[in-house]
Amino acid sequence: MRIADRDLPDPHRGRPLPVRVYFPARAAGPWPIIVFSHGLGGSRLGYSYLGRAWAQNGYVSIHPTHRESAELRSPIAIEDIEGAPAASAPRLQALAAMKKAIDDPGNWEARPRDVALVIDSLDWLQEHVPALRGHLDSILIGVAGHSFGSYTTLLLAGARPRVHGHLRDFSEARARAFLALSPPGNGSRGLGPHSWDSVRRPVLCVTGTRDGGLSGEPPSWREQSFQSMPEGGKALAVLDGAEHFTFSGGRPRRPADPHHLAAVEELSLAFWSRHLRGDSVPLPHPRGARVLEK
Repeated sequence: MRIADRDLPDPHRGRPLPVRVYFPARAAGPWPIIVFSHGLGGSRLGYSYLGRAWAQNGYVSIHPTHRESAELRSPIAIEDIEGAPAASAPRLQALAAMKKAIDDPGNWEARPRDVALVIDSLDWLQEHVPALRGHLDSILIGVAGHSFGSYTTLLLAGARPRVHGHLRDFSEARARAFLALSPPGNGSRGLGPHSWDSVRRPVLCVTGTRDGGLSGEPPSWREQSFQSMPEGGKALAVLDGAEHFTFSGGRPRRPADPHHLAAVEELSLAFWSRHLRGDSVPLPHPRGARVLEK
């Protein structure tokens, strides 16, 4: 497994998009591609456990740093919210900054554009990372994300939020399959019961029994996306005991349970194998997980 950091040029928006690329060291290829969208306040440096696991199994995993992260001190959600007393100034300021960023429709649109830029830049990456030349399979593309990145992933899969009174389409036609870690339910960021009607491609949603929403929504709220999507290639896995930061690898001084991370790796690899490689493999049922398919 190898890693390369690059800054993708973006002449339309005037500043480059930083990315980290995880890719196989020896497999001959061509390699399917996964674009990973981090949570709010994150960067290309996060979620390395997934980038490494996917690269070690023959995929190229590309992690951009989304643009709104430059306006938030990373990792704001973990350090300032989880580490501060409930009524402290740092926690309240962090919550206000997060809510402002989450509720900004400009960010809803900018993140899918970042992912589209990554896909647009595959030829550029092969030119500037010589080890990738001739090895990228630009037909087999998946998109994954956690938290706000999960929202981004679902928009790219076809979920349509209501923006200024109208349902908006941010779907990415070049992607074949989508992995949403800690997906949002209805009532957040323009999503409602009919936002999911046009999600026709395969989606795997993964959450946990302790994975509540930022505004106090219960963990079951995160199952609404799966429940609302039409049938066909959809799956839901609920990990017993997993909480929101489990899927980013844990919090400072409190790493995620290795069994939970192994379950996410196992589930995602089977999902990618099914929908990016066309393999007839069953979706696993990790210990302590509830897994549904439709």
